[in-house]
Order: sequence, then structure tokens, then C-alpha cells
Amino acid sequence: MTFAFATVNGYRLRYRVEGEGPPAVFGHGLLGSLEQVEELTGSLAPLLGRLRLLVYDARGHGESEGPEDPALYTWEQLGRDMSALAATAGLGPAVFGGGSMGAATALWVALERPEEVRALVLVMPPPLGHPHMRGADEQQALAVLDLLSTTIAAVGLERTAALARALPGFAPTPEEAEERAGWLLGQNPRAVGHAIRGLLESPYHDPECYRTIGVPTLVMAHEGDGLHPVRSARLLAGTIAGARLRVGPEADYWQKHPKEFLAEVTEFVDAVG
Repeated sequence: MTFAFATVNGYRLRYRVEGEGPPAVFGHGLLGSLEQVEELTGSLAPLLGRLRLLVYDARGHGESEGPEDPALYTWEQLGRDMSALAATAGLGPAVFGGGSMGAATALWVALERPEEVRALVLVMPPPLGHPHMRGADEQQALAVLDLLSTTIAAVGLERTAALARALPGFAPTPEEAEERAGWLLGQNPRAVGHAIRGLLESPYHDPECYRTIGVPTLVMAHEGDGLHPVRSARLLAGTIAGARLRVGPEADYWQKHPKEFLAEVTEFVDAVG
């Protein structure tokens, strides 16, 4: 596959643009990379006949550069990166979306740069809203991320990944724990701990702001995952007018059913036009 690099807001980011059709940008999750997007879907081929799709490694992830300072990993900075990279790649108003961290990043763009967004695809959003809104499962999952950041600083990335597999709250299933440990091992050891810490400390928008979003929106989530709570998905669907909500009955549902996932996204994209 052919990748390109662009310097965005001071950091060299890896990206790829493929497909034909209206432009779209999709961001991966925390501890991921642009390859994670294909792992979620199994294959992007069904979308590449409908969209000109940009996927990329966020700052401090995959093969992209990133700062060694938690203060430089915020939703605003990630959102500015996503917006600037889309412009650098020559994409006009686009469908913005992502999974987990990528979903929250796309949400920032929709709120702060609405003129750039034609539609939103928000997959497995993280614990949005104010801290008092979070359930016990969300608090546990966030505590695990906090521990990961601290442990990486103390003992390094490899030992942290080995320990993380057994941590309650690290993942909803043993299979997902192995996958997330693999994502962790694939990260830049100098940046990933700072990225985790920065995003844990970065506030989200007040949920009332979501009511200002006026573009077609698809929200997808699954049950049983504190790091990607259904509460966040329902919060978005309840405040974004006309948002379409799809909830899988179990953790990892959309990863286990990639054809169904792609069918939902394809139907939405076709409806947007």
C-alpha cells in the first residue's frame, strides 16, 4: 500500500487516501493506527467505490510523530490535526468519522469547524460528557488507562503490555485484551504514555453543544464495554437531531460482524449522497 506523510501542526503524520467519490476522513482509536481501521471493517473495499477515504496515524500513534508532553494531546489538538490533514490532502467538505478516539476527534471538528463537515460517522464513542455522568464500568476502564500511562513511564511498553492483558477493565473479552495489547506494543514507546495521559485529562464539550450539530449523523456502539459505553452513544443520539443509532448486543459486536458494520455505514453514506 502507498502511504504519504504531511507535516501538520508541527508533526509529521502518516496517511493514505484511496477510493472514488465524495471525500471522507476516518480516525482510529487510542493505541491504534490507520491499519486498525481495516481491522475493524475486515476490508474497506465496499466503501472505496463510494468514497474518497483518508485514513491516518494520529499524532503519537503508529508511524506518525508526536510530542513527549501530555498537554499537547487534547481533543482540540487532535481535531485540529484531523481538519488540517483533510485540507492538506485536498479534501473539501467531507464525511468525518472515527472509532473511539477517532469518533471524539471527529465530533470536535463537527462542533468547532462545522463548515467542513457534511456528515458524521461516530463508532464506539468514548466516555463523553461530564465526569459525574460516568458509570462504574466507565470509571474502571478509565482507571486502567491511567494505570497504563503510569506503568509505561515506570517499566516500559513491553512489560506494560504483558501486565495489561490481565487487568480487569482493560478489555471486555480475552480476545479484545490480546488485540489491545498488540495495538499497545505497536506504538511509539516515547509518545504513547503521554498520549494516554493527555486525553484522560482533556475535557469534552458540554453535551448541550451537540444540539448545534446539523448534519446527518450515524452513531454505532455495542453493549458491555466501559471504554466505549452505550451511554455515550445514546447521549449523542439524544442530542443530535435526526441522528441514527445502532447498538450491537454484545462487546466487539461490530468487529465480529464486519459485513453488517459495512452495510450500516454504506447505507448511511448512500443516503447522505
